Amino acid sequence: SPRPPREAGIDAIRAVLKDDTFKGEANTALRREALRKKIYERFDLEKMSQFSLGRHWRGRTDEERQIFVELFSRLLEETYVGKIESYTDEKVEFVKEQVRDTKAQIDTKIITDSIEIPIDYRMYLTDAGQWMVYDIVVEGVSLVANYRSQFARMLESGSFESMIQELEQKTGSNG
Repeated sequence: SPRPPREAGIDAIRAVLKDDTFKGEANTALRREALRKKIYERFDLEKMSQFSLGRHWRGRTDEERQIFVELFSRLLEETYVGKIESYTDEKVEFVKEQVRDTKAQIDTKIITDSIEIPIDYRMYLTDAGQWMVYDIVVEGVSLVANYRSQFARMLESGSFESMIQELEQKTGSNG
């Protein structure tokens, strides 16, 4: 069942957030590195990148794919790690689990004093027998589908290279 590893992943992230070693502005880099490590253990960033690029993935060289995966991973990190950092004492409730062969969806809710945020994790079972996240659905919006439509628009109006340049600018990277 994918749920225990999912819970373990959430618990590991929350442990980093609660650890005094990582608290405060001075430890931001250290905390983010610890979070990054936990996220990379449970999230298949290459598959998320592939699904986010959609049909445009097929026409890319291995090098282009690698560059895209690195930039997309950095974009996700910069966009979402800050949000994750703000969830320290909120309760995470596991709502339900749906498993069908090698795919699963774990529905959760983050419960704060004022709101409940539904977050669903779409996962698949690797050949090695590990459940990995390939999409996150926050309040009904798929992260992968959202990026796929953004990247499709970028590629319709420009080239793959111009999209890479834009991602480099957004992430402060220089290829």
